[in-house]
Amino acid sequence: MINLQDMHQLILDYGYWLMFFGALIEGETFLIAGGVAAQQGILHLYGLIALAFFGSTLHDCAFFFLGRYAGSWMLEKKPALKVKVAGILGLFERYGILLILGLRFAYGFRTMIPTVMGMSPISTKKFIFWDCVGGIIWSCFFVLGGYFLGHAFDKISKWLELRGSHAFIAVMIVVVALGFVYAIYKLVQRYYKSRQ
Repeated sequence: MINLQDMHQLILDYGYWLMFFGALIEGETFLIAGGVAAQQGILHLYGLIALAFFGSTLHDCAFFFLGRYAGSWMLEKKPALKVKVAGILGLFERYGILLILGLRFAYGFRTMIPTVMGMSPISTKKFIFWDCVGGIIWSCFFVLGGYFLGHAFDKISKWLELRGSHAFIAVMIVVVALGFVYAIYKLVQRYYKSRQ
């Protein structure tokens, strides 16, 4: 079993690599945890933002170039992809640059959107520029979100120490209840989408 000292050392030794890896695989959870670690003074805040930016931009550019140089081959091998590609190109026609800026926030499509953008007539320079802008926004959003979440946890834990275990139990009940409500919301949303 890993104790807190081992976990702390693990983060010190591999924290930056984990953040880079997390950014490559759409790992917002890694970035939030990294932000909390930065708030605790374990990792460097600006270094985490830079790693998240570079990791996510590397991911997007790799899939962009995959689409640019192997897109037609992929469509020949899997004709069923043509419908998805047409849908994403339609979104690009409708939203333009906003699609590139927000692609990291489009969970489940983060790999498909840059690949399709590589198949589109958008210039490489334009894609990379707007992808970098989106990467800065995304990296700051999640790493700083974790940083401020860590700050809030510190405040809550100090407040709970003053109030005792009953306050802690009340806060945990509220957190579990909110999670339950969110899960039900997602299930209902999925149900209605499946009926359309």
